[in-house]
Parts: sequence; structure tokens; C-alpha cells
Amino acid sequence: MSEGAPSHGAVAHLLPQTYKRQVAEWLEEDTPSFDYGGFVVGEEISEAKLLGKSEVRLLLLGERVALNTLARCSGIATKSNRLLRMLREAGYPNILAGTRKTTPGFRLVEKYGMLVGGVDAHRVDLSAMTMLKDNHIVAAGSITNAVRAAKSAGGFAIKVEVECQSYEEADEAIAAGADIVMLDNFTSDGVKAAAAQLKEKWGKGTGERKTFLVEVSGGLTEENVTPYVCADVDIVSTSSIHQGVTHVDFSLKIVPKGKDTEKTSGESLEMTFQINTERLLDVYYENYWAAYPFPLPMRHLNQRRLNNNHGMENLLLVLQYVGSIFAPWTQSELHYEVAEKALGPENLPRTPWNVQALMILATAQLHTDRMRESRRSLDTATSIALELCMNTKEFAVVYGEGSPVLEESWRRTYHFLVLTDQHFSIIVNNPMCALMDVPNLADLPCDDEFYESGNIPPPRTLQQYDTREFDDVEVMYSSMTYLTDISRITRYIMKSFIETGVFNTAFVTGVDAKIAVWQSLLPASKRDPMRQDGSIDEVMFLTHLMASILTMASHRPFSSLEYSFEELTTISFSPSVPFMDAPKQIRPVHTARTLKACDIQTKLLAIPCAFEKHNVMTGCIVASIAAAQIAACKLLEDHALSIARDRVRLSIGYLNAMGTFWSTSATMAKEVRFVARSALTGLPSTIVSQSEPTGEIEISRDELIWPVDPSAQIDIYTGMSIPLILDAQAMSYASSSTSSL
Repeated sequence: MSEGAPSHGAVAHLLPQTYKRQVAEWLEEDTPSFDYGGFVVGEEISEAKLLGKSEVRLLLLGERVALNTLARCSGIATKSNRLLRMLREAGYPNILAGTRKTTPGFRLVEKYGMLVGGVDAHRVDLSAMTMLKDNHIVAAGSITNAVRAAKSAGGFAIKVEVECQSYEEADEAIAAGADIVMLDNFTSDGVKAAAAQLKEKWGKGTGERKTFLVEVSGGLTEENVTPYVCADVDIVSTSSIHQGVTHVDFSLKIVPKGKDTEKTSGESLEMTFQINTERLLDVYYENYWAAYPFPLPMRHLNQRRLNNNHGMENLLLVLQYVGSIFAPWTQSELHYEVAEKALGPENLPRTPWNVQALMILATAQLHTDRMRESRRSLDTATSIALELCMNTKEFAVVYGEGSPVLEESWRRTYHFLVLTDQHFSIIVNNPMCALMDVPNLADLPCDDEFYESGNIPPPRTLQQYDTREFDDVEVMYSSMTYLTDISRITRYIMKSFIETGVFNTAFVTGVDAKIAVWQSLLPASKRDPMRQDGSIDEVMFLTHLMASILTMASHRPFSSLEYSFEELTTISFSPSVPFMDAPKQIRPVHTARTLKACDIQTKLLAIPCAFEKHNVMTGCIVASIAAAQIAACKLLEDHALSIARDRVRLSIGYLNAMGTFWSTSATMAKEVRFVARSALTGLPSTIVSQSEPTGEIEISRDELIWPVDPSAQIDIYTGMSIPLILDAQAMSYASSSTSSL
């Protein structure tokens, strides 16, 4: 690690030299004097329980001190790392340091917390460096006299630092031989000007050169430190790292053991605790925001929280609740109850912040088996959004408070509201959704990199996007724009089915044409969700999965991949199945296209990353395509069958990972396993001849599988090159260049 505890040393380096003796003395006092364990096992390595005579009351007394110490250390480590990340994002490459001003009795704890967070501990105590303050300078008569006296007394091994209130004082200190000059309580502009002048004169100039460091200090906090950073500042130091830390709140309670007769009666300890809200917000942004990137980016959210009337109280409660789902150290139910209660009143303020809060809460409720509550939350969010006219172009400006970042957040919010409304309808096989006929006039969002940096480009419109093929130069649209377009194709399918009630090959051909147009106009950078730096574009990941499920759902009813009874009885991902008897001569091509959609999903799931950070909406897509993959296994044999089974395993593994946090995904994994067991148990290695010898599938096996070891399991997909570019001609897609929807 370049930063953090390993590069600064281990905890043992900070412990007092006598700690081993102190531990030994405590054990000698609390345990029998004779080593009965050693007497029994001799020189053999064995495990044994250490039985002490301490009572539970004494254990609890020690526990409180230990946990409070750990809590404060954890809080300081978290705050240190957060401030360090903020400076790195601002482009500051140099040292962030704490100060000597630690809490009495907690210096060891707080210094170690800084090291774990990646922050320099500065001076451990007064003997580590000579710090000259104004009273020392007055006593010595001048800065020059004070520096020379300190150098004479400390020798070559002790550095001398001088607190300076002006450029002139810093200049004099460097001339006298100071190792470090601290620009104390300067303005941000004053720091940059003074540091640049000092480095130019003493470090880069043609005259006498000095080796020195420039430190900036004085009232620096997370809220105001960013403007102070520049390349000429070597050290930024602040005492705010260990001041005002809201540490983890631990509690311990005694509960009776279970009534298992095989267990020894007595008492056991159960540890429960709640994490501070700051950490839960961190967890939310680390695990969830990238897949639903419409709330303000974390840096901008924290800046807004400094305002007394920020309006985000309910939103913050929901973000903390969702963060708690990914935090095994806290009880998410407690955070859910708080968030639901805050958003439950009928007279809830009609604000866009509450639209965001309700939408996030609704999605979390839906995927934690709270269907009725989720529907109510989403209906309220939709009602408020329409009352506020969030679907209009003007809304973002009117409610944007003159902030381009906030305007971008409102644009993203409505586009995601449309997608969420659609998702809720699809998951229950209802072709109607509340926003289907509401015109979406909101401008298009930008990419996340601009959103997070705050450099928002002029927004584009859907009208511009729909005529993009006529532009002389290829225009790069955002990932959310391509997601919005796939959502519009989905709306077209739902609306057409409602209006006509027709589902035939001509209709499927129209859907194919729209998806082919969408695919053909994707820029190269959007064809693969994995970015060049190895990170995942979560929005494009969802977008490609949606494209694959649209293809699969359109073609499977006409294919040879029959729906089993077990699949039709599933609850968590009930397939929408038009009942039809497709002619046998058209089944092979539809089977091929269905399997092509399955192939796209496999390549997406094979991207090495943390599955649980993907959009939770992807669960039902993966489950539905997995069912098609299971049906394909009945038509394959030997090498192809082995690969198909591995792909089913991959889908189940994905759902298991998502199911660690989302109960609906866990249910989907269970039901996919049920369908797979019923279909694949006892499956013969060769296909039994059908009544018609011509067969129903005439597809080159190379089109269905990758040339991989058939004996390998799910790991065969790790680290493979995964091109996601579809060959429109090979798929017999229409070549229309229009995108009218």
C-alpha cells in the first residue's frame, strides 16, 4: 500500500515496551499458577480454552473501556481517510498530517488511528521536533536568534519548525536555517502566493538554495481545506481529525443461551452495536451510488449538509438505511423503521428531495420483500414528481438554486423515476405503468465523471439524441442517455402490446430493428461496461442487460426453448409468456437469437467485479435469462451441455451474491436452482431423437459456446476478454438508421 498503516509501520511499534509484561502479570493474577494445559499436551500444538475466574461484571467493566477506545480509534481512522481522499481528489499529492494536540490519555490511540487512515502522525510528543512559536521568538529577540539557538541545542538530529504569520517571517526563518515553516492562519490565496514565492526564492532561484518544507495549518477542516492545496505546499496539518469525532456506539447485553440440551447451561454474551451515520453514508456511496447515481455525489452532498436548511433530512435517513444493508455490523431494521416513519405522513412536504428519498426507499422495499410498502412509496414519489412538473425541461433550473450540479441531480432523478416505475410494472407482469403516457421533456444527463467533478457540460435534449446519426462528428452521449433509450424501447413494447394485443413475428422484427439501431449507434467506449481503468460503468452494465432481456423475451416464445412447469410456477421472476404455437420452421432462428441474448448476459456476468455493487434490478433479468439457459441444456450434449451448465452456475452464483444483501435475489437464486434441478437432474449425455428426425435446431455449435475446457467450473470465465459488440449482419438485424420511437 502506498498509504495507510502498512506503509507507516505496525501497531506493535506504538505499544509501550512493557505491554507484554503487563499482560503476563494480569494472566498470572487471574489464572491458576500451574500450567495444567502444558502438563496435559506436552510439546504438542493443541487448542484449549482459557478459563479465568473473572466475573461477568468485571468483564463488562473492561469491555466498556476497550470498546470505547476501539470506537474512538475507528472514528479517527475513518475521518482521516475521508479527509485524505478529499485532498487526493482535489489533486493534492503531498503529506496530510495530524497535530500533537491529542486528547489527554488517548495519544497512542489517536496517533494509531491516523496511521491506519493514511495520515502522518506529525510529532508524537514535544521531544520529536523543536517547534518555535511567537513566545519563543519574543524571548529570543528574533526569529533568526530563536532558530540558531534551537539548532545549537538540538543538534543535527532534531528538526526545527517555525510558526509564521507572514511571508516575511517565513522568509527570515528559512534564511536562518529552519527545516519547516508553518504558514499559520493564512487565507487560501495568501498560502498559495507565499508558498510559491518561498519555493521560487529558496528552492528554484539562482541564489542560495535551502532545503525546507512548507506546512499549512490553522483552522483547517473538511469543509474549507480544499482551496488551500497546491503543489508548493508540502504538508497540510489539522487537529480536526481527532476533534469532534462521532465514534462507533457499541453496547453489550447478556442473553440466555438457547435451550439446546446438548449445550452446557449458563450465559453467553451477544454483541450488538450501531455504526455512526457518517460511516453508513460512506458505505452507501461505496456500494450503491454508482448503480443509482442520481443523488448528489458525496462531496457535493457533504458540502450541502453544511447549510442549516439543506432539505435533505429524509433523504439522508434513507441513504443511511440502504448503507446499513451492506453493513454487517449494524441492524438495518432499526434504520428502516426510522426512514419509513419519516416518509410516512400524508402531509409529507412536496419537495424533490423527498422524491429521491421515496424512490430509493421504494426500490429497497421491493427487493427486501415489502411489496405493498414499496408500491405505496413509489406512488407517492410519482405523485409529488408530477405535481412539481419534474418531467419538464424548466424544472431543473427552477429548483437548481443556481447550482449546475443540483440541476444535473434533478434531471437524473426524473429519468431514474421513469425507469423505476417501469421496473415495478415488469416485475409483476403488468404492461401498464404510471408514467407511460407522461411526456419526458427533461434534458439528458451527463456522464458520472462530470457529475462528480462538478464540471457539468451544457445539457442535450432527446430531440438531439434522436437525430445523432446525422451529426457530422460523432457526439458522445452519457451512459444514462443510452439507458433512457433502452427504457423507451421497453415502453414501446409495453405500449404496443396494450394498444394492439398483438405479439407476432412482425412485432418481434420491429423490436429487433430498434435494438439493432441502438446497438449500431453506440460509441466504442459504451460497448463494454468495463472501463479502461478496470472500473465498471454500472449504468451501462444495466443497459446491456436490459438489451439482452428484451431480445430474449421477444424471441423465446417462438423458439425451441420451452417453458417448464417449474419455471411457470416461480414467484420472484414469473415469466411473461404469450401462448402461441410457433411453426417449426421458424424456431431455429428464434432459438439462435434467444441463445445470443443468453451469451451476452454470460459475458457481462463474467466481468471480474463485486456482483453486489450491480443494480439490484438486474436480479430478475439474470433469473429470467438463466431459465432460458436451463431450457437450452435440454437441447445440447457433451461439450456444449457442459458449457451451458457452467453458465447456469454463473447465473446462480450471481444471484447468490446479490442475495447476501437483497432477499428477493436470494429467492430468485432458490427458484432458479429449483428449475435447474427439475430440468437437469438425470439429463442424458445425448439428445433423445425426436419424432421428427430433421430436428428443430440447426445452429453451429461455435455460435453457442466458447472454446473453453468443458471440465472447468465457474472460474473459466474469470479474466477473459469480453467483447460486447454484436454483429448486426450475422444476427440478420434490420439496417435501418432511424431511431424513431
